[in-house]
Amino acid sequence: MKWIRGLLGIVWKFYFLGVFFITLLLLYPAYIPLLTKEKYFRAGFQLIRFHARLILLLVGIRKKVMGSIPNDDSTTYLICPNHSSYLDILLLYAAFPNYFIFLGKVELGKVPIFNIFFKKMNLLVDRKNPKAAHQSILNACKVLEKGSNLVIFPEGTIPRNTPQLKGFKNGAFRIAQQLNIPIVPVTFKDNYKLLEDSWSFRARNRPGISRIYIHEPVFPQKENQTELIHLREETRARIASKID
Repeated sequence: MKWIRGLLGIVWKFYFLGVFFITLLLLYPAYIPLLTKEKYFRAGFQLIRFHARLILLLVGIRKKVMGSIPNDDSTTYLICPNHSSYLDILLLYAAFPNYFIFLGKVELGKVPIFNIFFKKMNLLVDRKNPKAAHQSILNACKVLEKGSNLVIFPEGTIPRNTPQLKGFKNGAFRIAQQLNIPIVPVTFKDNYKLLEDSWSFRARNRPGISRIYIHEPVFPQKENQTELIHLREETRARIASKID
């Protein structure tokens, strides 16, 4: 049975990738103007949301969201989810109706065709280059000051021992302190069970339900190192509270 399950998982994973790239190519002519001119970014965001929900529908993944943030433009949030699968990105767009900018690793901007999402609208960070990483933080602050929400994965990458959390990096929490912006912790409970970051025959790849927990916001207090650590660890604890 295990080899049958593994074979079906590999077939489903190729199907998932096929759906992703075919729908991306079909929508690409619309993405070009909407994601390269700032005045069209919000329309581009709605197209990305439609695209994400279409992919999830076609591959058989349903979301179940517990909790919410106000569906209005009066409050700016810094959204911090755990990172357990590439499904996380699709489900962020599917679950959050509020406009947000995504801060991703610089490698994403090097993927042909896919990099359309990071040429203008979303942001990239090169953590191996301190100067470039600092500039990315400044750019992220500008986005938040304009009233847009911002998504940062505080782990920085998908951990090898998912679902266990990696240590959180400080960047998101420095931004929250500096701008006095609440952090919304998010737990993706099942994504690593649905689309595992591995091509092993034993990897888990299948349709199913993704449970998403949107926790109560964590508000920054004083702007000092002790408070930064408290903010970081409180966010991590809330995310971890819903992980098996």
